[in-house]
Amino acid sequence: MLALAQVVRSGGGSQTVLPVVAPHEPIKTVDARLLADGWIANPDRDPLPVERERSRNNLSSLSGCSGTGIGFCRYDYQRGSQHFAVVTVPGPDGTGIVHNTFELE
Repeated sequence: MLALAQVVRSGGGSQTVLPVVAPHEPIKTVDARLLADGWIANPDRDPLPVERERSRNNLSSLSGCSGTGIGFCRYDYQRGSQHFAVVTVPGPDGTGIVHNTFELE
């Protein structure tokens, strides 16, 4: 399985490695792993009730879901000064699976 990872260079030549998240991995699995690894849920806003319904979960990291298209949802996390987002799409059973990840600045 292909995994998504990001390496970010910060001042002084040090490297910060962000979590490795596999495409198509269930968001509930990713969320549990990130929280166990010391990340905290840090949504940039409270999702609307309709967005919560679209996500089909109660994860505290949910920032929101698109109202059109294929149903992207975004989940935000923080560990120290690092900010990380996971974007999902509905999987075969309708629950979120990873589409991509990115670092938030």
